[in-house]
Amino acid sequence: METEIDWYAAEDEDDVTARGPNSSLSSTNEAGHYVVTAQPPGAVLHSVKCSFLAPGSVDVIIAKSRRLEVRQLSNASSEEMASLPVVLSAPINGRIATLLSFRHPSSETDYIFFTTETKQYAVLSYVAPEDADSNAVYNLVTHASGNLADHGMALRGNEPESGPIAALEPNHTCIALHLYEGFLTILPIQKSYHYSGKSLSATNVSKRGGRHSEILGHAFHCRIEERDVYSMSFLLSTDISGRYMPQLAFLHQDSRGNQHVVAHSINLQEKSIVLHSAVSPIGSNVKKAAVPPLVQHRLKKNRVDGASGLIIAVPPVGRSEKNMDLSEKGESNVDDIAPPFGGILILGEQQITFHDTAKNCTKMLPTPQRLTLTCARVHPLGAPSNNADHDIVRYLLGDEDGKLHVLAVIRSMNGNVERLQIENLGVTNISSTLLYLERGLVFVGSQSSDSQFIQILDKPTRLSDEKKGDENDLIMSGQNLTYVHVLDEYKNLGPIVDFDVIPMSHNSYGVVNDSLASQCMAVTASGTEKDGSVRFIRNGTGFFEHASVELGGIKGMWALRKSFHDHDDAFLVQSYMGETRIFGVTIEDSGEEGSTSDWDGTSATLSEMQLPDFECENMTLYAGNVIVDTDSDLSLFLQITKRSIRLISLTRSQCVSNWSAQHGESFTIASANESGQIIVVSKGGKIEYLQIVRTDNNGLKIDLKGVAQIGKEVSCVNLNAFEESTDSIQKPAIKDVGTPMEIDYELSEGRSAPKSKIVVVGLWDETNLLVLSLDDASPLRTISRIQLNREVPGQQTCYTNVAQKMARSVCLVTLGSLGYCSDFTKGENDRKEAKNGVNMILIGLGNGVLISFVVNETQEGSWDFTSRREVSIGTRALNLVVFPKHSGTKGACVLATGDRPTIIYLSGGSVKSSKTSRLCYSNIHLSCDDEFENGAEPSIEKNAQLIVNVAAPFRASSLLDDSSNHSDDSYSLCLSDDTTMRIGMIDNIQKLHVTTHKLGMPPRKVAHDVKNRLLCVGCIDQNTSSLQYSNRAETNMGNCVRLFDDSTFEEIDRIDLDPYEMILSLICTQLKVTPNDDFTPETSTIKESEHVDASDSFDPYIILGTGYGFPEDDEPSRGRIIVLECNRDRSNNMFSRKVKKVAELQVRGGVFSICPFYDGSILASINSKTRLCRLVGQENNGVLDLKIVGAGHHGHILSLVVKSLSEEISNADNNTREQLAIVGDMVRSISVLKYYSEYQTLEEIARDFNQNWVTAVEMLTDNIYLGAENFNNIFALRRNPNSSSQEVRCRLDTIGVFHIGEMVNKFLKGSLVLPSHTAGNSGNISTFGQYLGDGNDGIRKMTPKLGSQTLFGTVDGTLGAIIGLDVNSSLFFMALQRSMAKIVKPVGYLKHGDYRSFRIPRGCQPSRGFIDGDFVESFAELDPAMMEAIVQEMNKEDKWYKVESNDNNRKNDAAKKELRPKLTVEEVLAMIEDMAMAH
Repeated sequence: METEIDWYAAEDEDDVTARGPNSSLSSTNEAGHYVVTAQPPGAVLHSVKCSFLAPGSVDVIIAKSRRLEVRQLSNASSEEMASLPVVLSAPINGRIATLLSFRHPSSETDYIFFTTETKQYAVLSYVAPEDADSNAVYNLVTHASGNLADHGMALRGNEPESGPIAALEPNHTCIALHLYEGFLTILPIQKSYHYSGKSLSATNVSKRGGRHSEILGHAFHCRIEERDVYSMSFLLSTDISGRYMPQLAFLHQDSRGNQHVVAHSINLQEKSIVLHSAVSPIGSNVKKAAVPPLVQHRLKKNRVDGASGLIIAVPPVGRSEKNMDLSEKGESNVDDIAPPFGGILILGEQQITFHDTAKNCTKMLPTPQRLTLTCARVHPLGAPSNNADHDIVRYLLGDEDGKLHVLAVIRSMNGNVERLQIENLGVTNISSTLLYLERGLVFVGSQSSDSQFIQILDKPTRLSDEKKGDENDLIMSGQNLTYVHVLDEYKNLGPIVDFDVIPMSHNSYGVVNDSLASQCMAVTASGTEKDGSVRFIRNGTGFFEHASVELGGIKGMWALRKSFHDHDDAFLVQSYMGETRIFGVTIEDSGEEGSTSDWDGTSATLSEMQLPDFECENMTLYAGNVIVDTDSDLSLFLQITKRSIRLISLTRSQCVSNWSAQHGESFTIASANESGQIIVVSKGGKIEYLQIVRTDNNGLKIDLKGVAQIGKEVSCVNLNAFEESTDSIQKPAIKDVGTPMEIDYELSEGRSAPKSKIVVVGLWDETNLLVLSLDDASPLRTISRIQLNREVPGQQTCYTNVAQKMARSVCLVTLGSLGYCSDFTKGENDRKEAKNGVNMILIGLGNGVLISFVVNETQEGSWDFTSRREVSIGTRALNLVVFPKHSGTKGACVLATGDRPTIIYLSGGSVKSSKTSRLCYSNIHLSCDDEFENGAEPSIEKNAQLIVNVAAPFRASSLLDDSSNHSDDSYSLCLSDDTTMRIGMIDNIQKLHVTTHKLGMPPRKVAHDVKNRLLCVGCIDQNTSSLQYSNRAETNMGNCVRLFDDSTFEEIDRIDLDPYEMILSLICTQLKVTPNDDFTPETSTIKESEHVDASDSFDPYIILGTGYGFPEDDEPSRGRIIVLECNRDRSNNMFSRKVKKVAELQVRGGVFSICPFYDGSILASINSKTRLCRLVGQENNGVLDLKIVGAGHHGHILSLVVKSLSEEISNADNNTREQLAIVGDMVRSISVLKYYSEYQTLEEIARDFNQNWVTAVEMLTDNIYLGAENFNNIFALRRNPNSSSQEVRCRLDTIGVFHIGEMVNKFLKGSLVLPSHTAGNSGNISTFGQYLGDGNDGIRKMTPKLGSQTLFGTVDGTLGAIIGLDVNSSLFFMALQRSMAKIVKPVGYLKHGDYRSFRIPRGCQPSRGFIDGDFVESFAELDPAMMEAIVQEMNKEDKWYKVESNDNNRKNDAAKKELRPKLTVEEVLAMIEDMAMAH
């Protein structure tokens, strides 16, 4: 009997290790999947304003799906200079459903309270890093944690359709929650609670309810008559004596669809609710217990605006003198006194209503028909007025069109509302939250577009001419005026309605490689309504080219400043074989009146020039600025050639010192630093150390300090100084120095020139790196020898090519990351830059491998080299170039040249923070010239991957006209390959870059045509007027297809669809035209050829699937499949393109999905059917027709998605493998279809018998499939084609389940990063670096391997990747995930395992088969002690690696386990870094 083995593990390694040994990861041997986000969610669900970080600070707490983000308002003196930077971001194990802030009497800062979609809650506060203990994760203290979901079974309540709602009592006595229909949950806030300095312990959380009873009292539940509650709010009161019970107002809808407002009283003492209709007598104990207001004073308003969605409590004017007197005298005749509660604002679709039952006051304000989505109170509540008899309360309102209004409630001083007044301020992105901060500064959170930080101006400003046509601008009274000024925007990709991938090499928008085998750029259809947009998301750092010139053969480049302390570079030195050329920045007066230049009528050029006494007849090995001491000349240049070392003064225009090679020798390699230390190397391994010093007559000379004979040829040398060195030359006092050359001394920003204590030397003949001392007592003494190649007995060497394992470039550098100081109690002027620099050695090898070490100097004077990292970033030799630290916010970084130029920088870490710094890598995308001569198509050679041979930092503000836009956040540089030199800037160094193009209408679908360089976007045009259909007027949202150039985003063409026709699917693929003679119309069959001809032509087409959504139809009754073709004009110009329809097929139903299929055909899912279609006709005469071929598949409920692997299979393999496809049904999960070409039929061969409401599917391999369903889960299925049982072959086994926390709209094969060359066919991503024993004894080394790579996009704007892993990689990361879940205390003590469990309404099951990549990669941000504890737990569990053995030798398994070495923190970090580079 055949045994069926499940390769997946349900958090248990036994299931994973069931797979047999495999030396490489094939497409069918994926043992687990690694789920990680590349772009985190950006949709703002909730936000609150409070003083969370420090007393008096203005902080914004933002809930973004499963993350809490804290932004702090800067104390800038000018509103235009105000900013709202992120100062804290923490993951939450749950999707945040509600968010509140409150102030506890024992604290000077605010606490935050949140609940998740699973009814869990937590209370958090911030603690300063110096006061944080081990329980404070992300500097957050958990004061309360619990779970209210258990009460749902006892209450027997359904979850409300409008979602959970939370409200805070104004005096911060309790929190009201509406979690189930017909029930209200109250959480009292205990005023006696005092934080003792230790956060809530996990052991204090009980199993039932899981709550902590100190800060929050026991929750009690009250039954209410209102079931469909849309909004609730506590009434504001001036009662400080506690005489009256808190009043909670509800906006609800009855069974007839009418909406009402009613208020109930909350009795905290009796833990009950007093309904509006209940009678509660007031007796003599009025001072002892709170009472509800009289029935006639209780708030109630029937039949409000039927589309109301929000109620806002209005504060009362104040307590009257009569009430104060009665309260003080203790008189009990309060029956005749109106309670001190304010009224309520009801925000409806057609009107805004103010109502106060106690004062019998109702005011209405008609408004244009639109829904009000958000509201924020403007502080101060009462604005100064010329008339002292009035009090004004103002609110900001945001509607569904993105318009921002200010609503004024004008009332007399006795509290009577006289009128409501509304004014339009401008247009923002459609808001989901609004927060008024101060001084007219407003945070606009959005779920459908970018969030904004805006300034409300005192006076309207006229829009510029460029913005007059923008739909986001406000046109008031025929004038282009607005009160809104956008200060900043925060990226949000959500909702990602659809996305596609654009293949790219190193070009920003180049088209070279296939998307499945190369790095891709994602293009998303994002946003809704007017905020619809197309987003380009690329991984790495972009290079913006400003100028280029054909200069080949450059061997080295260096930038020189006129003065040592200048901000900009003035000269660019280029070294060639046998000569040196110098280019200088020349600023000339344009001489034109009215010039619009950024430099006040001047222009700058880079032209060749001569410097005095600069030797240009020889090849230069090094050039740079130097400074000897505080009194030295600031214009000193150092030039090292093969024959001499020259010290040149630009001020004196002469060489002040010269040192020549002795005995006719020549220098081969040289290095120096700005303090005047020099190292030169001659043939035979002779190393000389020199220093620029002062002579007795106050002159300068180059003095020889030491000589060493290595005896072997030197490949590279470097003596850069670390920043923490105290022996440095600081900025001198500012002096007025005049020069004959009018040198511009810019001394506003000083530089230091520290001296180096060591020099690093790489050798040609050995895989060693020598570290030599520069001490005056014993210069060039060998103090350490670093082994680059890891030789293990019994194992082959790591690198097969001996020449490539040697160091080709080396540099000493202090990598630093600058940011905000963690001490938020200081003012803006008192803040200091938080610096966390790390001294490192970076070594570039000949095969593109980068090795790094952390360097530490001990107190005894010795040097330690630890934390070895080994990363492959290319295939050619690396040259390392240091980019010095800017005076602004960026730290030092390093550029590694080669065939994949990469920036190495430090991320994370701050003063007094528990987070450690992390070494990050970001490859640079170089832009090719997109202009083609005579409109011809670019050649492969022209768009081929660029190779950077030489690079140098070069900052010239006058030359790079965009430098003002980048300021100190960007680096400018000069790059050179074999033929061309380019000057430009790189944008902000970060992992992902997003480019936005506004559409002005909501997008539905997006697809990219690779060959024609077209971007096809299906949109909903909302400007279409009403049409008549079926004798009644219906508003039609006209659909259209807009076609853009993929690089310039210029609109090329537009195709409008019929009324009521909706775009349901859109793809760009290649089809094969079948001749008419091969098609039989009577049977709808094609004469199949016995083999596929490789010469068959496949032409690119755009395939559009539509459906007609008539008002009376429950589902589309008919639709079309439209085939479009892009044609160019006769000149074959790439930029002269038109799209025409070449074929059309009418179908009975909506075409929900289309996918390419084998042999140039397509599959289309039409309602419940799946059909195969081919293009039939004669291509030469242009007459084509789309035909349905053979018998399709029927039997689905609604076929939403169809996918196949045809694009990954070559045409020659079509006849040698099964032609499979999968269909995702709306209810019936996933089915596998097989096409039988001999019968021309589609048949179902297997299906998943679970009920999953599928939203997206993808075929990872022929037998492994991925699916997502509408409860925010993903699952993996496996087909068993080789089973002997027919029942097993027809069933898809669930081999992995995972709660992703967001709804996935689409899966797509591809990767945002360039695959590592070390992977090869086996899929290796890196070598773990620790061998686990001799390969002959059955113990293997750790070799992580990658399988399939799939991208996914979610409604909340998350763009992520799912990566297939082999057995050992899966075991390793599952063990790490388990150990972290045990050791790391999560925020709010919400368990990681509970959050990632597969949850559906009918049950819940633990996650299995998937690894939470975001969680395991947070290991690198933990403090060292916690890292060590996690690794010890992994070693204790001893399930992180599979020991292979055969059946005949199982007795030695225990012995072999003893041979397995223990994991170390460095090895785990190396593994995590390897995976981080894979996505």
